Amino acid sequence: MTALQISAWTMLVFCGLWTGGILIFAVERTNLWRRMPINQYAVDFRRSLFRVDPMMPILGIIAGIGATVFGLDSGGWARILAWAGLALIVLVVVGSIAIAEPINSKFRRLQEGEIPEHAEYYRNVWRRFHAWRTLAALASLACAAGAAVAVHP
Repeated sequence: MTALQISAWTMLVFCGLWTGGILIFAVERTNLWRRMPINQYAVDFRRSLFRVDPMMPILGIIAGIGATVFGLDSGGWARILAWAGLALIVLVVVGSIAIAEPINSKFRRLQEGEIPEHAEYYRNVWRRFHAWRTLAALASLACAAGAAVAVHP
């Protein structure tokens, strides 16, 4: 297997897992969280973060490494799409650090069942941000898939 093939597999598999994790939260959790009473939301949100927060950046970074190697080793549209996919991964990761993580920390720092001040506001901001993050993650996966099929051996 060549470096290009290995990086394509890495880019696609890890970008798919990363995007899938983000998408499942958008489809399943945020809909439930919107309708939950705030005290139930605070507990469920905190528990979900505990399970998912460590994994998502790791998957995104590995996908980004795969996209970087693929972008360096390919040419033409494959290269352009790989770099676009990488830019979207970086956008999501940086946005998550800047917007979502401060909100996540407000819930994570408290004991289970405690509700941070302005929790309703944070729930709405997080939900809106997550919708945009989901679109960017889906676009990054589309770019990665497009890059992989645009390669000319």
